[in-house]
Amino acid sequence: MATRFTEIRKTLLPVLPPATAWLAAVTFAWLLALSPMADATGEAAAVRAVDELKTAWAEIFYRQPRDQQTPKLEALLPRVRELARRYPQAAEPLIMETLILCALAAADGGFGALGKLRDARELLEKSLKLDPLAMEGSGFVILGNLYYRLPGWPISFGDNELARRHLETALRFFPDALDTNYFYGDFLLEQGDFRNALIHLEKAEKAPVRDDARLSDLQLKQELKQALKDARERNLDRSSFFSRFLAIFRKSPS
Repeated sequence: MATRFTEIRKTLLPVLPPATAWLAAVTFAWLLALSPMADATGEAAAVRAVDELKTAWAEIFYRQPRDQQTPKLEALLPRVRELARRYPQAAEPLIMETLILCALAAADGGFGALGKLRDARELLEKSLKLDPLAMEGSGFVILGNLYYRLPGWPISFGDNELARRHLETALRFFPDALDTNYFYGDFLLEQGDFRNALIHLEKAEKAPVRDDARLSDLQLKQELKQALKDARERNLDRSSFFSRFLAIFRKSPS
């Protein structure tokens, strides 16, 4: 826990305004003083349980027919919510629940899915307050994806500036990771910034597949091939496997 707060402090304090940085430094010092009180055994147990759920989620989302996914995803919700109740200081169960909610939104479709996505945003915001580094910055990555894949007000809460901010924060924490570089590159590609998109997509190409996220990382590697082709050919007319992750809510050109 102490190492996490040290990493957060080193990453965020240099980019904050002086007054905000001073307050943040005091807050980090206070959190660091409290960190020995954390139940390390409980935290490890929460992470292991979430890893099991993540494997089950990936098997459903990537391998099951879409019209059969909803009941299987719904069966995961009581399990992850029990974990959140049992480990209220762990961010991982909250992030895992957002993955399930987003997958349900994609499987169910329609504007009824917007409520699930609003719930997902609230859970992600809470998770970032508990532990911004949980699941390798997945809170920032998923929230950034929601902000750039969803339409803005009055339909939903899409916001490209917030998307950029969250995805860039994830990159500051994990500059060489597959998902942080892929999703930031994908965001830049959507914005027509082909040169910078290619930089991050090529970094994603070099990133290793994680043992604890093998199925989802292998899918990202497949998506990456098309994204690299689109960036090199400066192609904006593109589709993505991950576009099914909110396909009906993709922004239309303004």
